[in-house]
Amino acid sequence: MENATEFLQKKELDMVKEFLRICEKHDLRYFMAGGTFLGAVRHKGFIPWDDDVDLGMYRRDYDRFLEIAKKELSYPYKLQTYRNCEDHHYYFSHIVDVRYKVRRMGSLDKREEYVWIDIFPYDGLPKGRLKSSVVYARLLFYRFCYHMAYFDKINIARSDRPAWQKGILQILKISYTLLRFDKNKWRDKIDRLLKKQDLQKCDKIMSFMGVKLHKEIFPKKVYEDLVEYQFEDVLMKGPVDYERVLGQMYGDYRNPPPIEKRVSHPMEIVEC
Repeated sequence: MENATEFLQKKELDMVKEFLRICEKHDLRYFMAGGTFLGAVRHKGFIPWDDDVDLGMYRRDYDRFLEIAKKELSYPYKLQTYRNCEDHHYYFSHIVDVRYKVRRMGSLDKREEYVWIDIFPYDGLPKGRLKSSVVYARLLFYRFCYHMAYFDKINIARSDRPAWQKGILQILKISYTLLRFDKNKWRDKIDRLLKKQDLQKCDKIMSFMGVKLHKEIFPKKVYEDLVEYQFEDVLMKGPVDYERVLGQMYGDYRNPPPIEKRVSHPMEIVEC
């Protein structure tokens, strides 16, 4: 009998195929991101213990996709964004399979969410070190406030959380209690500032809401030349210079981590 990770990978791969169908039909530019790109290069598919899919799109293609997907996606798939779903607390978007939910055991509230794949917008940073630094600093401040708005969902005592991180979170908890952060306000500020950066006039590209932060900032040319990579039983696009991307994000990406660190997100499958 397949475990939860294997089950999720199968359902997510089906959603990937639907995403690829839409991109091909409407000539939308996309590429693999994060652990999905790492999996394609190192494993020719999912990282065996990974249970999510990360896909990126230039901002203009991302915005077009959000409009097109409303009409193109049909049961059991659905587009989920923070604008069309109150419970969607992410800035980036999801394609979800409404037949299944996962219970996120690593969160304090053990929230349930539909099985999903992540779709990230990729935006630019303006030319010039000073201007670029100012814009990025503003974005980081907005991101901090946005995360503080969801502080009540963080499980500070989670067993895999380092002691130093627990200490910082305990201090931040005081700020969260005293100051109520408006999630919509700060998410909209992130959205407006990112959209102001015209990628065609920028020399850097980034996935600002990615978990690697500054490690996800690259020269724009890195994401201009794409080729197809094998990912399970499909071909998906990714940057030609995978050494540059994966080396910057993961360091020694060719060697898998020790067995004790090969862990999936703690979750349970819930049928709807």
